[in-house]
Amino acid sequence: MHANIDDFMEELIKLKHEYLPQSEIETIYKRIDKVSIRIIITPSIFIDVYANVENNRYDFSLIKDNQRIFGYDNLESWHYHPLNKQDDHIVIAEPSLNFIFDEITNVIHDL
Repeated sequence: MHANIDDFMEELIKLKHEYLPQSEIETIYKRIDKVSIRIIITPSIFIDVYANVENNRYDFSLIKDNQRIFGYDNLESWHYHPLNKQDDHIVIAEPSLNFIFDEITNVIHDL
């Protein structure tokens, strides 16, 4: 997805401003090859993002009331967890970060 964490963060912040301009971004931790970020939409709705460029591991979880309700990740292979079916895994081709943001914000607007 990205060659380094700084490129990933740059694109993530750009998409956050484009898709979720009223949201707040909080960096939980950042290291040379990994980062954990929370994008806060409301006090009870946020997106947890994890990226590790060294092992090419990514996770995007939409959280509502402290439960994942939708998400994308590539544990074993790229897949998504449909709305309110967090235990289901729908295998997909590797999505772009823009595609993931578009899908997550569509779900947020339908909440």
